[in-house]
Amino acid sequence: MKGINHVLSKLIILVITLVLITQLFIMTREITWHAMLSTMNDIAWWQMVLLLLAGFLVIMPTLFNDLILREWQGYKLTTSEMLQRAWLVNVFNLNAGFIGILSVFLRRIFYNDQPKQKPIKPYIQMYILGQSGLLFATIVAFVILILDANKQLTEQLVWLALFILVAIIGIIISFSKRINIWQGLNSTVVTRFIINSIITLFAQVGLFILIGRVIDIDIGTSEIILSFVISSAIALITMTPGTWGSFDVAIIIMLSFFDVTRVDSFIWLILYRVSYNLFPLLSAVALLFLRISKRINASFRGVPHYVAQSVVHQFLIIILYLSGMLLVLAGTMPKVAEKIFVFNHLRSWPITYTLINQLPNILFGFLILISARGIANRVQRAYGATIVVLLLVATYVFFFYQYLAPLFFIAAILIAVLFSKKSLYRKQFIHSWEEQAVDFLIWATLIISYLALGVVNLPPIHRHFHHVGNMPSMHWWYVGLIIITVVSISGLALSKFLHSQQIPLGVGLDEARVNKVLTIGDNHYTNLIFLGDKRLYFYQTDDEDVVGIQFRIINNKAMVMGDPFGDEKYFAAAMEQFVNEADVLGYMPVFYEISENIAMMAHEFGYDFFKLGEEALVILDDFSTAGKKMQNIRSEMNQATRAGFKFRVLEPPFNHDVLQQMQLISDEWLAGREEKGYSLGFFDENYLQRSPIAVLEKEGQIEAFATLVTSYTEQQMSVDLMRFTHAAPNGVMDVLFVNVFDYAKQRHFKIFNLGMSPLANVGQHRQSFGRERLANLVYQFGSKVYSFEGLHHYKNKFTKVWQPMYIGYSRKSSIIAVMFGLLKIDNKGVKHAPKSDMRYTRSN
Repeated sequence: MKGINHVLSKLIILVITLVLITQLFIMTREITWHAMLSTMNDIAWWQMVLLLLAGFLVIMPTLFNDLILREWQGYKLTTSEMLQRAWLVNVFNLNAGFIGILSVFLRRIFYNDQPKQKPIKPYIQMYILGQSGLLFATIVAFVILILDANKQLTEQLVWLALFILVAIIGIIISFSKRINIWQGLNSTVVTRFIINSIITLFAQVGLFILIGRVIDIDIGTSEIILSFVISSAIALITMTPGTWGSFDVAIIIMLSFFDVTRVDSFIWLILYRVSYNLFPLLSAVALLFLRISKRINASFRGVPHYVAQSVVHQFLIIILYLSGMLLVLAGTMPKVAEKIFVFNHLRSWPITYTLINQLPNILFGFLILISARGIANRVQRAYGATIVVLLLVATYVFFFYQYLAPLFFIAAILIAVLFSKKSLYRKQFIHSWEEQAVDFLIWATLIISYLALGVVNLPPIHRHFHHVGNMPSMHWWYVGLIIITVVSISGLALSKFLHSQQIPLGVGLDEARVNKVLTIGDNHYTNLIFLGDKRLYFYQTDDEDVVGIQFRIINNKAMVMGDPFGDEKYFAAAMEQFVNEADVLGYMPVFYEISENIAMMAHEFGYDFFKLGEEALVILDDFSTAGKKMQNIRSEMNQATRAGFKFRVLEPPFNHDVLQQMQLISDEWLAGREEKGYSLGFFDENYLQRSPIAVLEKEGQIEAFATLVTSYTEQQMSVDLMRFTHAAPNGVMDVLFVNVFDYAKQRHFKIFNLGMSPLANVGQHRQSFGRERLANLVYQFGSKVYSFEGLHHYKNKFTKVWQPMYIGYSRKSSIIAVMFGLLKIDNKGVKHAPKSDMRYTRSN
């Protein structure tokens, strides 16, 4: 039986709701959209804003009920947290409440984490006392109608009487010993709930009256109050969820007694629902979504918020670029100006009219494009700049176009900008080559469109201002010049603002710090630090430098040369910190000529890697000139001995005569070509004074030389700068190398590094990366430009041991831009290497 009653109660509620909704449609079917829009267009924008704000303020008193509940029940919640939960409960109850069931249910959910959580009785008491304001108003309205004998509303006395009767019966039953609904209450709490209920009802009535005054309906305040109270009583008696439907039908009927047309009453009702129900409901849904997302985000360790921010950020970039382009294009179409009624009086001055129409569109369009680039680069300064630009656009659109729809769109963009604030973490803006290429295409397209569409649209403008006649073409040049000047100045100002903060990455050459780290660990590229063309980044533990990274900046690329040096166990941490700090400053590290281990570390940071080639390693203990394979080299050495060539290693400091001889050899060898740098040593007295130099002499004159570089950590020696005279016999470098091998072995080194063979053994497999397969074609067919195969063949006669070397670059960077950067950076870079008498020492 209980089950049948439960089902019947639900069916009755559903039937009543459907009947009321149907009745509402029947009552409003004669209302046309044209009539509604005509009335609503008379509402000023500030009046609409006022109504929306009033709708939120009217709900505020209901929040005090929950604050009273917190104090009464001893909930341990902050005011902010309590207000958030109260807003959700009360707004959802306003829209979907059913005689208090939803409010009780929601409070049971939202306050279930409180230590003194009790059964639902306090929530029932709270709801019943919350209706005391309506009961009080109903009694007053009942008395007024009896005393005044208002003919229009006399028939509605039955509803008021019914509501009062139901309330009296309910109160009597609530005091029965069996139910005792009021147990646990005190007079202070009851008084507060009753007073707040009365205030809440007065606030609702006040909003309804305000709407009536805004739409200028001539009806007395007392009649409005009576109609509102009676409709609210009917809505509560019929028990429709959130009083939707029954209140709407009742209030339209009540207002019709006072000669309010169906159109006006329906608009009145719509504005009430929008301000009191719809917008607060949207805010509650947004708040609920935010709270749920925070919980989910905490459960999944921040991943959902990161994904959401990334999606919003990408969406924002696309929208900003599209908005900027559309605004610029709108400026090239003069017909858009005809929609701006504010400028109608300027039509007798076509130049001014066109200027005022085109200039803001084009100006704001390009400013948005610049802001979009800053947002795309995640620059902190772009946050405030973008908000200012969007607010200016909103002001322009609102006051000159008088359209509300674009304002909602701009508001959505502003919200996306606000949501993206945490994703804007970079301290400075560096415009990469890849981004410059994209922006150049966009700007070039828009400028061409401006010129083309401007010319196409000139005739219609001339016809529109037919009484002026044909305008001299010079005037249109003036317009274009003014637009270009204003846009250029404003664009440069915004761009300079985004670029203004420039923080260098790393530090300049500090030999004391470098030498200290080199005593911990070095490699065969650390000698390049002293070229003076790079910056240094140091990783510290306990305020002590333990790892160093050498790099050179070009555009937004931080080109790292070789592996890190120092304590190997901190390499991964140092690289991670370097990558993160570079990213914050807008730089994108590129790791050039790195070993396989370092390439794998870079890969962990989201980097791709590309095999550059291989280094030839001579195992000194295994090297010998004996055997048939080395017959030619033995012959070259014998010839060199008979010709009077002598090998020796010169230790710095070198005297002027030695340096002068090497300078002449270097100039002859270069034959006017520019010196290289970055990954190769260049001829400079300061640089040469840092390392031993192996020479081949004949009759006291140097014929060939090579600077020797040592790495005690790798137990290897290598050559850096190699030069010889044109008169030197063939094989002179072979003789020099063989002697250097022996010299290195005597100094207890294990390996001699002959250096890189670019593109050697790259992309030989069918499953290799496409870029590596392309490199293999360059290797095979690029000998006319650079003898890749010849260099590999030359080094291969000394050893069969090859060590692969890689380049690591971010997946966010174009490999074409990376290679272009390497080509630009591979030059001397500085006029002179820095002078120094300091050299690091390390025992074998």
